[in-house]
Amino acid sequence: MLNYSESDLPQGSILESDSPEPSLLTVASLSPERDYKIKAWKNGLGTTSEISIYPPKKDFRKDTFFWRLSLHRIEADCNFTLFPGYYCTTVVLPSQNRKAALLLNHQGDEVSTKVKPLFPYSWHGEWASNCKVTDAPVTSLQFMIKRDLGTAQFDVDKIGQPVSNESGETGKKLILGSFALVYVVEGYVRISVDEDQSSDHIHVLSPGQTLYVEHDEESTPVSMTIKASDMAGNVNHHELDATVLTIQISEIKGGGPSSTVSDYFISQRTPTAAIGTSAISGSGSGSLVGTPITPGAAIERSGHIVSGYHNLHPMSPSEPTDTPSRRREPHRKGSLVIADKFSGSGSDLVSSGTVDTLDSSSTATTATMATTATTTATATATATAKKGGVDQLLSPSAQSQQHGARIYSPPTFGLMYDTDTPPPVVRDRLVVDDFPKHSVSTAWIKMIRQGLNEWIRLPVIICRGSEEGPVVGITAAVHGNELNGVPCIHRVVAEIDVQKLHGTVVAVPCVNVTGYLKFSREFADGRDLNRLFPGKEDGFASQVYCYQLMNKIISQFNYLIDLHTASFGRVNSYYVRADMNDAASATMAHLQKPQILLHNSGQDGTLRSAASARGIKAVTVEIGNPQLFQNQYIEWSFMGVMRILDNLDMFALCNTGTSQPDLSIGSPPSTILCSKGFWIYTTTGGVLEVYPAVNTIIRKGDLIARIKNIFGNVVDEYFAPCGGIVIGRSSNPVAMSGDRILHLGVIKKKGENLPKEAKENY
Repeated sequence: MLNYSESDLPQGSILESDSPEPSLLTVASLSPERDYKIKAWKNGLGTTSEISIYPPKKDFRKDTFFWRLSLHRIEADCNFTLFPGYYCTTVVLPSQNRKAALLLNHQGDEVSTKVKPLFPYSWHGEWASNCKVTDAPVTSLQFMIKRDLGTAQFDVDKIGQPVSNESGETGKKLILGSFALVYVVEGYVRISVDEDQSSDHIHVLSPGQTLYVEHDEESTPVSMTIKASDMAGNVNHHELDATVLTIQISEIKGGGPSSTVSDYFISQRTPTAAIGTSAISGSGSGSLVGTPITPGAAIERSGHIVSGYHNLHPMSPSEPTDTPSRRREPHRKGSLVIADKFSGSGSDLVSSGTVDTLDSSSTATTATMATTATTTATATATATAKKGGVDQLLSPSAQSQQHGARIYSPPTFGLMYDTDTPPPVVRDRLVVDDFPKHSVSTAWIKMIRQGLNEWIRLPVIICRGSEEGPVVGITAAVHGNELNGVPCIHRVVAEIDVQKLHGTVVAVPCVNVTGYLKFSREFADGRDLNRLFPGKEDGFASQVYCYQLMNKIISQFNYLIDLHTASFGRVNSYYVRADMNDAASATMAHLQKPQILLHNSGQDGTLRSAASARGIKAVTVEIGNPQLFQNQYIEWSFMGVMRILDNLDMFALCNTGTSQPDLSIGSPPSTILCSKGFWIYTTTGGVLEVYPAVNTIIRKGDLIARIKNIFGNVVDEYFAPCGGIVIGRSSNPVAMSGDRILHLGVIKKKGENLPKEAKENY
């Protein structure tokens, strides 16, 4: 034993850690009945219980968040929503049915991975993923974390068993990060969180409950002791045991003046929650899209779990800003400085006379960011001028030069939807009753065999409600290059909650599969399907295809909404073609609220005509232009479909979340009814110039087009043969004799009786 007097001790400064005192910001037990946010999936394939999310009150479907823990009950095979920029980890919970299993597949891998119970399994949010379940249901915990903001560590512990850690203690853990989540899988536990020598935070948790601990990461680590107990919290029984999952979450510290996750969210504040972070903060994560109906985000395998532990390796942190504390209210602020020219209403950003104007979010974001511009313009101009490239173009000095380029703003959440449909099955024909009620199903329907003796298969989405009702069919891409109907269908399926649906919605997002793959209007044999219905069983390929479509799919419908656009070399208004003498069809047409309603009785070989002849009430909706997506038209047609479902008492419009949409996307301000329509054709060839825009009223005798020869001399002029409205027009300057110039609608006169038979000169 060594003995020293005070005079013998070495003299000098005594060094101590400057770490602040231990600080527990929040310790709370969360119970399923009181705290979990439970929601049934709209596709009827399961339920989600959100246990906790940070920052609090974030909507993971629309907002950027740090992490989220949820509980999922998966009833059937399903696809996962994409969550770019996130890691996702699933932990399958033990089930009394030992045959129940979850298999995950990423990026279309040939082999799926069977996820064993209580073995955390992680993957990246960017990868398209789906799951298959056997002997459903399967219950799992799902954890997501933004990988450029933090890391997560997972431990599954059996408490009360003769197993100890290195210190000889069972269930003893140090809380080193910002958060700790303890989920009780089996048994009862008593958890004490020690902040100092004199006080404990003690909680008794039962199966399914979660302990939430928020800790000041800059302070001294806090110890947490987990012991198996009985229901009352007594821990003196040796036979007691329990299983818990512990998730420890640590923040990634930035290199700037700010170093907390909350600083990140403070730097991201914007009044439009749907705006992603990539364009505003430079984080590159983009806005998040998903719904509470999926068992987490689509993410692929980032690594393999060893001994129930996995540390997620992050990317570099996002650009920080100087703010004091993680406990402050999270908010966003744009990092791009907008010049005064773009402040206020943002009208300078919108091009007049176009259908695809900037999203309404552009205006909101611009107005908010203008405030920052007023106070920081000078400093930012100096900094960005040094960077060059895009940053220099965004500087106030460059903006003042009116270079004319518009600043990109990510789309609003309303345009970024996910159908969350399950993996498809293969069937010989569609039989609606074969698919379960109150669920969304997908199928490939065999149509005809192609040259390799393989089936051409048609994609079909079946949304069956909880109660019986009509069957409404929605078809798109009968012409392979007419695509606006495809996202319209996706939006409809994404919005429908089958728990609230009466009847069935059957959607065929691509009828002409071969034309779609070739970017072509026609079918594989070069013929136009929409002139050959109802087809022939023993005809040429297009006729046989039409026959099979009518008998295998269309025969199941009570109502049909056939979605089209203009074809190559032409542009269309947003209009509906229907037999306006038929009350039901006329009602469907009016509910679309188009720019133009065109009376057409059918008898022309179209799908609409063939369906009507079989007693199916049908309309054709023409949604703009070919081989592209036009968001305004897509929103108009989507709202039209939802109005029809509402009118049929199948799905209330108030359930869509868009019952009061923006004026810019809800519907055109007025509709013009035309008693007939016809095309005007060229009589010679050359360079065609067509002057009136679509949805424009013209008078008899107006000059509508000229044709010039290749040297620029005018060789022919065309004048309106009567007054009317431009339904569609040619957009291809290269014309041959007999090519289309303009589709003219004759506006119905007051008191005029619509003709019983009305056709067009296609």
